[in-house]
Amino acid sequence: MNDKEVVKTEVVAVAKKNKSASSLGEHVLSTGVHVRIVPVGARLLTESMAMVPEPKVPMWFDPERNKEIENPNDPSYNRAIDERETKQSNVAMDALIMFGVELLGGMPEDDGWLRKLKLLSKAGALDLSMYDLDDADDREFLYKKFIAVAAADLQLLQGASGLITTEDLAEAEGFFPGDETRKEDI
Repeated sequence: MNDKEVVKTEVVAVAKKNKSASSLGEHVLSTGVHVRIVPVGARLLTESMAMVPEPKVPMWFDPERNKEIENPNDPSYNRAIDERETKQSNVAMDALIMFGVELLGGMPEDDGWLRKLKLLSKAGALDLSMYDLDDADDREFLYKKFIAVAAADLQLLQGASGLITTEDLAEAEGFFPGDETRKEDI
């Protein structure tokens, strides 16, 4: 067997393993909604997150150099960076919800859920202005995002798409010595 065949065999074996692990099939979410969870492609997540624009680094005049220079330590810039990261995380979650959840029973016939969302919007607690409530895709997304998928279900979606969960990260950190341990070893 040549190197290309070995690599191909290994890739296929990993793909089969991941397919069986990520082909999660039917589930009842914590909200009681019957769904099929499917993996979401990494490229879709990456491209979606890239749509959130980077904040512009503020400039300040340095009198010693007699020129404008970037000031990445500006507190408003640091807040803007944090806000961008939050928006990127939200965009990724939205993509996971829209593309990683298939409603097995379809959309509910009763639109009571939508009336409640409209009430929250009217009260200023939710912004629905960017959605066309007459569009089937927008309604499906709103239903999945605000009704079907609860916080308790997000880990399932992330796992199906091969994303690292906070538990995985905490476990991985346990394998590496902290600064204190390294300093003691020196």
